Amino acid sequence: MTLEIQEKIDARSVAGYGDAEDALNQMDLEILKMPPRECPLIHRFTPGLYIREIFMPKNTILTSLLHLTTHPFFVLQGDVSVWYHNIPVQRYQAPYTGVTEAGTRRLLYTHEDTIWTTCHVTNLTDPDEIIESITSRDFNPHIDKDDPRVQKWRYNSNQLKHNNDLGTN
Repeated sequence: MTLEIQEKIDARSVAGYGDAEDALNQMDLEILKMPPRECPLIHRFTPGLYIREIFMPKNTILTSLLHLTTHPFFVLQGDVSVWYHNIPVQRYQAPYTGVTEAGTRRLLYTHEDTIWTTCHVTNLTDPDEIIESITSRDFNPHIDKDDPRVQKWRYNSNQLKHNNDLGTN
């Protein structure tokens, strides 16, 4: 049996895309009024695979980018409540394994310090290029995708080199 790697979806086909009244787009505005939270990232690579780990401190509330591809995720530490469009709140406690479907965008609240890891099939090794290729950042009409307040997904290149213990960039 073989699985075919799906092409990424068209972000414009996803619920809430460009909708000023969408609940997640409105929540983004509220979150930006709060003091910023540091959620450090670690980027790792193996041939053909990007592994992204985010640490979210206890009592963090955030929204994810819009995912354009299907990929696995792992809650390695912690306790987090997650809300998706038209799905009741889910609570994931480590250890937990799930699948992010293409078209997913989430609202997350961490009840404990949480480590969330995702894996993405790609031959790219620049995290900024990867995120540009697997997510959409222009879904919220209230926020310019280049607004520095929403650039936390970007990496610190020194951190990347320091933490890249599974491959080279």
